[in-house]
Amino acid sequence: MYDLLIVNVHRQYDALPYLAGDWLGIYQLSAFLEENGYPAKAFAGYAHEADDLLENEIDSGVKIIGFSCDYENQQEVIQLCRKVKDQWGLPVIVGGPQAVALGEDFLIKSCADAIVRGEGELAALELMHFFIDRTGKIEDILGITFLKDGICVNNPDQPLIKNLDSLPFPKPHHNIGTWFRRNSAAFITGRGCPFNCSFCYEGGNMRGVRWRSIENVMTELKEVLDSRPDIKYVLFTDDTFTLNHRRLRSFVEALSDYRKKRDFGWFAEAHVMTLLRHPELVSEMVEAGLLTLQIGVESGNDSVLKAYNKKISTKDIEDAVILCKNSGVPHVVANIIVGGALETEKTIKESISFGKSIIEAGAGMMELHAINFWPLPGTAMTKRPHDFGIEILDPDSLTSTTDYPVVRCDTLEPEHLCEYRLRMEGKFKKKMEVTASQLSFDRALMHFQMAYKYNSPTQWYYILNKIDRYRMYCSLYINGAIRKYEQIPEKDRPLWRPIRTCPPNIKNGFNYAGDIEVDSEQFSVLLSGTGKMTILEASEYCKLSMEKFIEIALTLESFMAMGFCRY
Repeated sequence: MYDLLIVNVHRQYDALPYLAGDWLGIYQLSAFLEENGYPAKAFAGYAHEADDLLENEIDSGVKIIGFSCDYENQQEVIQLCRKVKDQWGLPVIVGGPQAVALGEDFLIKSCADAIVRGEGELAALELMHFFIDRTGKIEDILGITFLKDGICVNNPDQPLIKNLDSLPFPKPHHNIGTWFRRNSAAFITGRGCPFNCSFCYEGGNMRGVRWRSIENVMTELKEVLDSRPDIKYVLFTDDTFTLNHRRLRSFVEALSDYRKKRDFGWFAEAHVMTLLRHPELVSEMVEAGLLTLQIGVESGNDSVLKAYNKKISTKDIEDAVILCKNSGVPHVVANIIVGGALETEKTIKESISFGKSIIEAGAGMMELHAINFWPLPGTAMTKRPHDFGIEILDPDSLTSTTDYPVVRCDTLEPEHLCEYRLRMEGKFKKKMEVTASQLSFDRALMHFQMAYKYNSPTQWYYILNKIDRYRMYCSLYINGAIRKYEQIPEKDRPLWRPIRTCPPNIKNGFNYAGDIEVDSEQFSVLLSGTGKMTILEASEYCKLSMEKFIEIALTLESFMAMGFCRY
């Protein structure tokens, strides 16, 4: 038996698995309440799983139900709150990112007893005292919104938790379900964001940057990874991971030291200007196991970036992409917003052109997507849309699951924005596909290693995996089935065997190694590459000198059409 069940559910819109297991807030809150005498558990999953979940857990004696509410699941939360109140009459509290925008209308529709705004630990603890122990007054609990005699009351905000090291770590027993740390493990190393971007939830609602000590984060990281050898990918999900360069350097050193004992790769978010001010840190992060870096791009127009309060230019973004490429970052991911501040046909076309240019500059690394603008609660753009040239037509997002625009910009209606976003996404993907066929072995290998070794496939991986020579060469290389010619001891080379890593094709009378056109001699060497002949035997079969055969074989190897095996 336990006191509080925290539920974070969304409707299922896609056949693909829903990766909700590392939404850390609900698990961190469970750990905090348990440490303070109120056992709690959390569930993240699909809305259609909620009925059975609630019946099972409430029948087992849980005393309070909490729901996490965000921009996308408001209607589900309203329905489930009413279900709990109507069927069981238990106290219901609601928190999560959307809570800052919820008020009287939500409380009436949901019948929830209280809304917890912002950081939830302290307010939730006081609500446990009030509902379970019958101590204190709800009117005295900071950071909550509730109805009193039909009037909506917004109590003042709770003070922020200054010492994040004082918070307990989430444990597996705080989870109900199968998603928590299923294939990866996420960690928050700090709270707050200083940047105040006009479209961003964190910028509009998070107060005061606070960090956990590196020792505290590493203790939790080691505890999780040492107990879960199957987890190879870690996500540091806080917005300010790279903000303090001195802290970042110490963090990178700690990660490097631990990776000597335990191999894993990791994801982090970074501000463009932090990277440019301390460029040496980028290669240090790579050495420490960085696999994916997410940066803020948002637009290819400088006036739009200024309206977003990004404090960067398109030149800064381009310089950061080039820096990451030269520093060996395997993967950088970013978004461009369609239908945001000052958006016109002209700014959209500029964003398309700019996006294609940074994909080319970061060939094999830069993954770029087009997303709709979302009017997130508490942001400057949601509070003052007309200042940014937009009109919010559907503030409750009743017509969208973030897949369709809910705003009008300039002369652009939602249907126009929808078409432009799809066009932009398609052009970005096409640019990646064209660029992919020219990638080097080292760059392509990074993406196959991320997928095979660290269970973190990228869009580059999915594109490359459709090209025979990349898929076969990198797969065989990772598995140890083939080696590059230069890796073979010189004295043993004649006895190693050429093996092709793409099919020999003939189209309209032309010879091809997979998708690459080759001449007759190259095609002959390709045909000999079955692994059934040594290099010496294959050169004789092709009626070529050993030197000429190796020269051609190395040409095929250069575009990953041929490798070499021992047996």
